[in-house]
Amino acid sequence: MYKIIKSYLLLFLLLLNKRPFIKHFLFAFLVLFFLFFIWLKFLNFYTLHDKYIKVPNYIGVHINNVDSITSSNKLRYVVIDTIFDRERRRGIVVNQNPAPFSDVKRKRRIYLTINSLESRKVLFPNIYDLSLRQAIRELEKLGLEIGKLHYRADIATNKILDYQVNGIDIKIGQELYVGTIIDLIVGKGLSNQDVVIPNLVGLNRVEANIILKTLSLNIGSEIFNSSVFDSTNAVIYKQYPISNSDDRINIGSSIDLYFKESSEIY
Repeated sequence: MYKIIKSYLLLFLLLLNKRPFIKHFLFAFLVLFFLFFIWLKFLNFYTLHDKYIKVPNYIGVHINNVDSITSSNKLRYVVIDTIFDRERRRGIVVNQNPAPFSDVKRKRRIYLTINSLESRKVLFPNIYDLSLRQAIRELEKLGLEIGKLHYRADIATNKILDYQVNGIDIKIGQELYVGTIIDLIVGKGLSNQDVVIPNLVGLNRVEANIILKTLSLNIGSEIFNSSVFDSTNAVIYKQYPISNSDDRINIGSSIDLYFKESSEIY
């Protein structure tokens, strides 16, 4: 067997000497194969083949802390958008791409959306003489919150007579930050008007506020159970005065609300 292999090898070398074209072609092929092999190894090294990094969870992290987290994980980040959500802390990350705990390569860019560091401003609209329902719609459309409703004897019922922030009169066109609480002075007619007490159990604060303002009522005391960590996720489990089919209350009155985490009710 060894002699056969040796004879074939001698025949092959003899053929290469007699045919230089075949010899040069074979050498070129071997050089290309070697270069291609080296290139593949270099790509594996350069792209860190089979070496991944878990993307950290940036959600809820303040933008000031993103640099240290990103550099320690050998990643990069880009803030691609900002939103304004007054229910969340300013400057925190609210969305990211790729998602948390995804596998990525080193130096991958992570695209972040953060809650704006600065409050947006809006111009106070002309709501004078609008109905209470219309005024609430206009203010909420601009991101302004409805505060207390103060009723004043007037021939116009449920018409807006004035508006204030912390007891100070404001003017039409005045710049206000989104989320500013507006107290409204509303006409109650010339008689003592009352409404049926609504049932607010099971609603969150925003839903309850809309119903109360529509009925010309106010939110009174707000009592949160000790288990509540985020007021936006809390729901009402008790109210005072309670809601019965025949019970009525004067417009402008307040209803006290008691909150629990939604998971404790359902």
